[in-house]
Amino acid sequence: MIGFFIQQKNISLRLMTDFELIKNHTIFFAYFCHLIETDQADSAEELCEIGWKLDEEIRRRKITEVQIEECIKNAEFDPQDQLMVSIYIDPDSNFYNIIGKT
Repeated sequence: MIGFFIQQKNISLRLMTDFELIKNHTIFFAYFCHLIETDQADSAEELCEIGWKLDEEIRRRKITEVQIEECIKNAEFDPQDQLMVSIYIDPDSNFYNIIGKT
């Protein structure tokens, strides 16, 4: 998934809907945290730049924390992404229960 962000970093974030932006931001930072925790963040500077661009676009659109939380709660993630999000972004979620039902 991180490879997707690295390859696509030049795509205009302005083409994404708010929902897509929030979902991609969430997935990106979940994997970024995982890479840092497992000492695999070899291109940390480039990853930070991508994260900064995502953050800046969220600020530019004035997306609130409530909107982000609501989006994460309602988003459908692939099982691997869902696991990463539940571990690194939203550990209080019921994602573990959802994974067991898929």
